[in-house]
Amino acid sequence: MDTTQHYTAASLMTAANLRSLAHTMSLRSLTHLTLPEIDAVVDQISRIVPAGNVPGVILSGLARLKDRRLSRAIINRDVNLLFRGVEQALDKAVYGTFFAGPAAVIWGYQRLLKLAGKEPSDSFPEGTWQFYVNYALREDTARHTNETLAFDATLRNRKLRLSSVDRITAWVMASIQTIHSYPALLANEWRERVTLAILRDVTSSEPDAARYHNLYTSWKKLRPFGRDADADSDETYPQYRQRVFDLFLRECMRGLRPELRKAWGERMRQAKNKDLPAYQRQMTILASLEPSAYNETLVPIELRKAHVGLIWGGRYYLIPVCQSNSELPADIATVRSQIAAIAARPALHPPAKIAPLAAIKRPALANLWPKLRFALTQELSQLRTAPIIFNADPHARHAPLSELRQTERGIGDHALTLLDTGSSMVFDQSHIFFDGVWGATLADMLTAEAVAWATVLQPLPSAKPSALRPYSPTLQLDAAEQALVAKAPQRNPEAGAESTAINLKAVAALRSQFKQRNDGLRLTVNDLLILYRAIHAATYQPSAPLRAVLEQLVAGPTTQLAGNIARVALAEDRLINPALLMLVDGSQPNPRDRLHPLSFEVPLSDLRLLELHTDALQSLEAGAWDEFATHQRTYLATLAGFGDVAARVKEIALAGESTSAGAVRLLAHLPPALSRLLDAVPTRFDVLNDIIKGREVFSNLGAMPHGSSLSRFITAKDDNEKKTLAWGFMTDAEGTLHVSLRDFRPHVALLIQADQRDVAVQITNEYLVEYVRGFNRYISELTRITQGAHHKTAPEPAKPNVERRTQIAERVANAV
Repeated sequence: MDTTQHYTAASLMTAANLRSLAHTMSLRSLTHLTLPEIDAVVDQISRIVPAGNVPGVILSGLARLKDRRLSRAIINRDVNLLFRGVEQALDKAVYGTFFAGPAAVIWGYQRLLKLAGKEPSDSFPEGTWQFYVNYALREDTARHTNETLAFDATLRNRKLRLSSVDRITAWVMASIQTIHSYPALLANEWRERVTLAILRDVTSSEPDAARYHNLYTSWKKLRPFGRDADADSDETYPQYRQRVFDLFLRECMRGLRPELRKAWGERMRQAKNKDLPAYQRQMTILASLEPSAYNETLVPIELRKAHVGLIWGGRYYLIPVCQSNSELPADIATVRSQIAAIAARPALHPPAKIAPLAAIKRPALANLWPKLRFALTQELSQLRTAPIIFNADPHARHAPLSELRQTERGIGDHALTLLDTGSSMVFDQSHIFFDGVWGATLADMLTAEAVAWATVLQPLPSAKPSALRPYSPTLQLDAAEQALVAKAPQRNPEAGAESTAINLKAVAALRSQFKQRNDGLRLTVNDLLILYRAIHAATYQPSAPLRAVLEQLVAGPTTQLAGNIARVALAEDRLINPALLMLVDGSQPNPRDRLHPLSFEVPLSDLRLLELHTDALQSLEAGAWDEFATHQRTYLATLAGFGDVAARVKEIALAGESTSAGAVRLLAHLPPALSRLLDAVPTRFDVLNDIIKGREVFSNLGAMPHGSSLSRFITAKDDNEKKTLAWGFMTDAEGTLHVSLRDFRPHVALLIQADQRDVAVQITNEYLVEYVRGFNRYISELTRITQGAHHKTAPEPAKPNVERRTQIAERVANAV
């Protein structure tokens, strides 16, 4: 029996068992579904989660429960049972080939809840995404990384010189302050989103409703990352930011009718009392991750016992975040003297070597833990009291972020790692604690805090070492433990590449041409990036030098398999239209929802986009003006329709609700291929369904506001091995678009095993470089088609934006 037949047999067995239970009168009386609908749900569950009789057992248990809302313990128990059922029903080869991972199990469980007459949303009060990340964003590859430049740039600009002790002290104090102020930081994030979302809702029927529609977007351009010059001397950053927001809000609400102001105030009071404390508990970083076979459990860290982990000279040190016997933040004099003591008297034990533990798959780490020496597990448990670990040892800044982060960084139990390159700071963040945008925002805020501490430290005399050095856990694996680690399942190897060569000014010029020609041509920068990803996948051909390298590998006895797999993969990629998994900000109006994943596939062939582009360009170059006018009109109308669909799909994702009458009206005006694309959006937005379908991660943080010093970004990838590429996009405050690519395709692991990592990196780098070159060429050609004239020279690249921020009142007035 081949793998397909095996999977089909397991699905049929699951369906037969589940259907016999679902058809009983007692169960049918619980659900609102009709008999055909019950059969459809049974078929869906059996195809996605073939787990033998386990779904039936769970369904019977759910039917006996009277409560609509289930406890977290019951949900975790049931989901873990489903995992075990799938593992027992499928052998390893079938499991790896067909099974869609945690998203499939949670999706199947939600369908079982429907069969039992329970509403899934009642059982996931923190939202599906929060539940999902604890099951499916556990591995080391599920961390996203970004980099800021402001700390060292500010030191240079102000001619500040810090000793190594004071440099480390500035960042440790910034980390301590961040841990203490984290509830207030979260409160600001929650309040800013919810306040403006409610204001938008209560004014939706007003004649000037448009004025309130995009206020949060306006606020994001103004929000400060640190205390500006107008801050009061005793104001903390969260207090200062709240004051700035209050000024913004006051301007927004000027002229608001009293009855609307009253309605807004009442809804805000209810939301604050009910939702804010829950959000702060959900998003806290004062917790460590404890792995099990299928999920992570968040174990709270008591503030009094919390530390900042410091790696210096290869050794770990634990610096308390509180004063002794208190919950007050550790004072700068004490922390500075502790760090001076480390410099004067480093720990005598050898440097730590626990990075291999971070590369082990989390379920394997849970199995390995009891086999480690008791003394080592005790030391590792001490490390779990550090939600932030700062690696102050030198790191090469020129390396891609995906490589730079492969250093001592704990074992994956904590929220945030800082890595010092000497000219920038890198932030490596767990997706369980941080989404991409929130992680980037926190990186800027933490950087601003470190700059403030550097200003305090610079005039001080040299630090005197304290009598006691901070505790340094001994973290080495003995020979037997190293052997166990080497045999344990490892995270997927990857190759990384980065580029800043996209001509964003040319994209802006094209969008301006679109607008001049037709208001309906509203493609965003992200729409164009997505569109060209589909074109790139269909048209990319390996260069002659790369083909020669692969031919050499195929000819070698030890590299033949890796070379063949890489060559076949690059050829087969052209036959697959990539399904892109995008993560849309879902924090408005409910910040607890965090993100809405969205799977999107460009119907390249159905729309004939490549043919339309070629026909228009050839007729333009040939001067066949009548023919060109026809091609141009058809091509631009198709692009306009694509932009409409992309915008509508994003609206559905943002709202998390059913398609509206507006979407139905839109279908009537679109070509059939675009109608089918929009019609494929689920009748109710389904987080897990989109996660299952996506094959590539496509994450765009958007444009960073003025004042941000974010310079690079790589996105995270969930633990599903079917996700092979992770694209990250971020436009810095100076207008440069940074593109990153993490490559997890099967040939990467094989090439690394064959000692050909350089070839794996070469393949990834060329794939990204050709995407960027092709995108620039496509934009240039599309500009010529839109204008209907030849342009021999491309627009000059964008110049850095060096305008200084104006005063707060002026900024607020302009924004509102």
